[in-house]
Amino acid sequence: MAGSPDRWLTAACAALALSFGLLGACVAVPPETRIPAGAAENARPAAVVRSGTVAAGQPGDAAVDALRAAVLADAAALWQRSDPTALQVIHEAATWSDGSLGCPMPGQMYTQALVPGWRLVVSDGARELVYHASRRGYWIQCPAGRARAPLSGPVTR
Repeated sequence: MAGSPDRWLTAACAALALSFGLLGACVAVPPETRIPAGAAENARPAAVVRSGTVAAGQPGDAAVDALRAAVLADAAALWQRSDPTALQVIHEAATWSDGSLGCPMPGQMYTQALVPGWRLVVSDGARELVYHASRRGYWIQCPAGRARAPLSGPVTR
């Protein structure tokens, strides 16, 4: 069928509707209201996710010091603190069970592979924020309700 994709789609929809007796089921959707190509079919409004990436070093691993600085800056911005050096941060090596880094978002799919990284906890003395990170430099602030513990014991890849 020659013509624009919109004409072809309208004609195909009309033919299908007529064959099922559902002529009212086809509605032309104006181009400005269509979902852009590549958009998720079941897109939902995204929850606010505090995350970022730091540059990886020579062997491909991000330096834990760079991750510490990034999460300290994020926590200071979140808590509206002008001096991030007043915050405490501790970190521990972690192996995450999948690409969610132990912080899965509902409805999302993740790579099913072990991911080496860190668990970082930032504190101002009265409250804490937990961050999960990969050795490639990606970090995410993980709310308490979503946080999962890293794998324990020796882990092989």
